[in-house]
Amino acid sequence: MVRNKLGYLLFLIISGLFAILYNEYFMGVIFLVAVILPLVLLGIAIVSSFKVTVKLDTTTRAAGKEEFLNLTVNLKNTSIFPISRMDMLIQYYNEFSGEIKKENIQITLDQKSSQNVSCQITSKYCGNLIFEIKKIRLYDYFHLCSINKKINQAIKIAVIPEAYEISEDIIAENNKIMVDSDIYSKYKPGDDPSEVFGIREYREGDKQNRIHWKLSYKQEELMIKEFSDPIRESIVILFDIYCGEKGEKRLQYVDGLLDCALSVSCSLLLREHIHKFVWYDQDRLRQFVIRNQTDSFTVMEAFLRMPVSPGDSVIGRHDISRGAENDTHMIYITSVLKEEDLYCWADNYKGAILYLMYVNELDVHPVREEVRSLLKDMRVIFYELDLNNINDAIMAIGFMQGYGRE
Repeated sequence: MVRNKLGYLLFLIISGLFAILYNEYFMGVIFLVAVILPLVLLGIAIVSSFKVTVKLDTTTRAAGKEEFLNLTVNLKNTSIFPISRMDMLIQYYNEFSGEIKKENIQITLDQKSSQNVSCQITSKYCGNLIFEIKKIRLYDYFHLCSINKKINQAIKIAVIPEAYEISEDIIAENNKIMVDSDIYSKYKPGDDPSEVFGIREYREGDKQNRIHWKLSYKQEELMIKEFSDPIRESIVILFDIYCGEKGEKRLQYVDGLLDCALSVSCSLLLREHIHKFVWYDQDRLRQFVIRNQTDSFTVMEAFLRMPVSPGDSVIGRHDISRGAENDTHMIYITSVLKEEDLYCWADNYKGAILYLMYVNELDVHPVREEVRSLLKDMRVIFYELDLNNINDAIMAIGFMQGYGRE
């Protein structure tokens, strides 16, 4: 635009000199038009700015990592003047990092017309992505002047964590502790007569006391009641989203922690381990019971809204013990290991088994030998998950990995 202004200024000077030197009516008109024309074009640009509407839209509110996030900008020009150039700046950022990235788009619009501009952006890390259009800039036809118009439109798209398959049951048979429960399995029968799992035809060897006599009379064949299998475990996932890093490194840490949390939750559900998440959100304790995959993703949505800031670990909070006396298995997911937190857990949860999942850059922040010895002495089931290879590390979680298993 500077080049255009300099060129037009040179044209004004030359036309003015010709008007003075030749003192002709025609040359005077040319000079006068050259002086007035930029003002006329500026006025057209101002009128057009009031007649242009911009709407930011998307076809999806949630997507996976590396999936295209389809954004659409709906533009409409209701004026009688075409727009030769309009600059639109789209800025976006992940709420976990706050680092803003920008995309500049140049657009032309005919008079009384509409146009849709599509943008495809991918995200390597999970989190809430905020897309914003703060303003647009309209240029006159000679690109000498421009008019800014405030838009202030924003849209949020959630990039959800990825659940990796864990081949083995995290809760090993030899580490099972049972408690009384009124929650029953939906997939397999058991021996609890207080709840009926299903009805089936008689098979040789079935006990006589399980015959459903009324239904057998109606069906004219023996029908057997299958009793339910109560779920006798109380599993809690303690989740820390603590991270002292900034920028993309923070995104990597949070991404690894959330992938681990979702993978563990889905693995537990696959093996009928109803569980609950416990975490601190802005110094407030929150709990959520997970009975199905919908519950797991509901918790992930809450995690995506959490601020990432240094603070006390969830396992080090004494008030977690309220109402947790029946917890038999505690899975702790964190990127920070503190000896005082481990002692705190040992003092408050003597009857539970701790599964500690340490997500970190193991080549940068290895676990100290003193901490390893302490974990072994406490019989903690310990997993080291390398942040730089988090998908393979999560899938390797299971019965054969992690010391502390019997």
